[in-house]
Amino acid sequence: MAHKYVEVKEALLREIRVGKLNGELPSEEALAQRFSVSRMTARRALEELAAEGWLERGRGRRSRLAQLRFGQGFFRVRPFYRFAESVGARPSTRLLAAGPAKPPATVQERLGTSDTIRIERLRFLNDDPVMLEVRYLRMDLCSSILEHDLEAESIHEILVRNLNLPLTQVWQRLEATSLRGRVARLLGVPHRTPGFRLERVTFTFDTPVTWVEYRMRGDRYYFEDVFSPQREVQE
Repeated sequence: MAHKYVEVKEALLREIRVGKLNGELPSEEALAQRFSVSRMTARRALEELAAEGWLERGRGRRSRLAQLRFGQGFFRVRPFYRFAESVGARPSTRLLAAGPAKPPATVQERLGTSDTIRIERLRFLNDDPVMLEVRYLRMDLCSSILEHDLEAESIHEILVRNLNLPLTQVWQRLEATSLRGRVARLLGVPHRTPGFRLERVTFTFDTPVTWVEYRMRGDRYYFEDVFSPQREVQE
């Protein structure tokens, strides 16, 4: 079951995306009354939205919508074990949770179902925690994934080789973020440490199979690409 602050956060995020909320948001007290939650719960929902770049927190704990962000460019992210090999590091994984779970509303919209499996894993390079992975998979397509060793096996390879799901398309979004609370503690960094948030949806043809969110330490990751400039459109 989702925590109350997650429900508040998801409700506000839906309103932000459709343009229902403009300028300054209601106060923590007003949100607490609206959603029948404590003020602390409302505050945590706002802090989560601010950490993901949707809000700017001002004086008196009032919040405003953040300035419009613009997306540009493309990038590819290699599987964790291949990335580790390319940088000469020793990878390992700790499974934190795995089992049936109802996803947050935004994930449910991405996957088109509320019947999902949730997997949470902490990834290490040379025994240092560098990435927290939270993943939801469609139960109707991936129920047998829980029979596998999720600390030793690649989920991508399980889906392709064991479940016979051709993974044909990926949507993903990379953003700067701050690592807070439990995420920061698991990754062994101070509260509000700069980091990255990568959100990804993987499809088999037109059907979404899995949604995943990675929170990565900014002091351990960078992104680069190699491409032909002749393929770029010049203006």
